[in-house]
Parts: sequence; structure tokens; C-alpha cells
Amino acid sequence: MKHQLPNILTVFRIVITPLIVWLLIGFDGFTLHLVAFILFLIASLTDLFDGMLARKLQVVSEFGKFMDPLADKILVNSTFITLNILEVMPIWITAVVILRDMMVTLLRWGMLSGGESMHTSRLAKLKTTFQYVSMYVGLVFILMGHFDVLDSLVAWLEEWFVTETIFILTGLVTAYTGLHYLWINQEFLKVLFKGKE
Repeated sequence: MKHQLPNILTVFRIVITPLIVWLLIGFDGFTLHLVAFILFLIASLTDLFDGMLARKLQVVSEFGKFMDPLADKILVNSTFITLNILEVMPIWITAVVILRDMMVTLLRWGMLSGGESMHTSRLAKLKTTFQYVSMYVGLVFILMGHFDVLDSLVAWLEEWFVTETIFILTGLVTAYTGLHYLWINQEFLKVLFKGKE
């Protein structure tokens, strides 16, 4: 059973994502928004631990290699879209996150189908950190919006561009890492485009 735990955590992350989105968009109450925040916290922790467990238990599988990054993208993209719908996150940042993930995923599938191994970027962890910080900030802002006493704090944060700075940095780092993936895998792209000429 324990050898299946990494894959169980990965599947859990996929299953729980629609519930998080539904609680945030479908309801206005603080309690259900708090539940959504807690579920997101749990889901983000599974993102941290499933890979660690797989390596520690030495049960890295093809299923896990494919589904783990897919589960990450489902959770991250869905949350960014939700925050955009709730007018917490600027739409251009959500677009950058989605387009970057689509580009990297297509590149990875293309290289795998060609028998190539994709060069990964160390900057990807930095991108992930910025994205999760932005999502947590957005979710905390939603929770803070339920308390009138916090209106002045929210206004101060907005006035001094605290949240906007975090969001902009997230968008820039995300875009840069996407371009970096293209750069470090340029040999495959050169072969690909030459083959189409």
C-alpha cells in the first residue's frame, strides 16, 4: 500500500482541484472559502511530498512521471483561472502561466515521441515557488475580503503595490523559465524545424 502512496497523492491532487474551484466560485461565505484554502494547502503539500516519497521508497513509475506534472498543472492553472474570475489575479499573468505550461508540455511530449530526453531547468523550482506564493496571496486576499475591519490593510497593500509586485514577478519569472526551456532544448527544436523544411 505504501508503495502506491505517491500515486495516490497525485490522483488526490487532481480530484480535489474541482472542489477547490467550486467552493471559491460557487459560494460567497467565509467558511467555505476557508475550507477551499485548507484544501488548497493540503493539495499543494501533496505536490511537495509525492515526488519525495516516490524517490525515498524507490517507486518512481511511468505513471508517476506522467501524472505528477499533469496534476501540478491542473491544480496551478485551475487556481490561477479561478483567481482571475474572482478578479484577484490579473488576466495577463494567468495567460502567461497557461501558455508556458502548454508550451513546455508540448515540447516534452514532442521530445519523448522522438526518443529524446528533455533538459530540465533548475529555474523551474523558482517559478513554482513564485506561483504558489501568488496563489496563497490571492487566496488570503479572498479570505481578508470577508472582514470589513481589514479593508484598510487591503487598501494599503494595494496602494503600495505589494500584491501587484508579487503577481508581476510571478508572471515575469514564469515567462522567463518558459523561454529558458526553449533555449536549453534548442538542438531538438533545430532538428524539428529542419525536418519540416
